[in-house]
Amino acid sequence: MNRNDGPFALGGRPLSVAWDIPRCTTEVQVGVRPEYVKIVKDPGPNTFPGRLRGVSDHGAQRVLEVEVAGQPVRVKTPREEGVPVSEEVFVHLPRAKVLPYGNGKLVLRS
Repeated sequence: MNRNDGPFALGGRPLSVAWDIPRCTTEVQVGVRPEYVKIVKDPGPNTFPGRLRGVSDHGAQRVLEVEVAGQPVRVKTPREEGVPVSEEVFVHLPRAKVLPYGNGKLVLRS
């Protein structure tokens, strides 16, 4: 994820996070729990193109392994939603669930 003293970006696309990160933070990462990540049909805010790399069966749920901008992203989905037909998918990261990490630690809201 890039910041370069401006908005955050993932794969050259804007990425909105749950809250601001102090400017003095040098190393920035984000975390999103797999149950909040969604496969969607159309591009939009906080939505990124990805490539389906694998599917793991976990009983009533499946975990999809998706590569987004060179980064692994896991998507937990109910079995009844099925698996995308195409390898090319769009992954939505809900802003309120994109938690910022700075210098290896969760950045807490101030």
